[in-house]
Amino acid sequence: MKNTWIKQAMLLLLVVGMSGCTVENRTEVETEVFRVNQRDWKWNAAYQRYECIVNYPELSRGIYEEGTVLGGVFVTESDAAGEYEVLKSLPFVESLPYQNRTYTRTISFDVAPGQVTFYIQSSDLSDSTGDLGSYVFKITLVWEEERVR
Repeated sequence: MKNTWIKQAMLLLLVVGMSGCTVENRTEVETEVFRVNQRDWKWNAAYQRYECIVNYPELSRGIYEEGTVLGGVFVTESDAAGEYEVLKSLPFVESLPYQNRTYTRTISFDVAPGQVTFYIQSSDLSDSTGDLGSYVFKITLVWEEERVR
């Protein structure tokens, strides 16, 4: 009986002690939308992909090192009811038919402090402009205010 009482008292002290150790963090979120037009894509022979580099000063070194960067691209899909827009998480990979075969196209992004590089790369690493188009990308930055200054 005495042993049970001691265990309950210790549990109560543990709960009370932990409740005093709350850490209040302030999570910040910033979202930006970028439009990349077909004419904006440039071939990068070193990486064998089309790229568009955009300045993004809000992506500080602190957010780059301590935060999280999420990306998406808006694409049009269709079904029996018609066409509709969806947001796909990046990287977005899709297989497409081409001349009696299938190839894969990857749409993604890289980040560095102050900039975002959007890119499109075909599985055959071709510089064919057949899969280029205009895209709207959504980038979201998430960071804890206390960690990023």
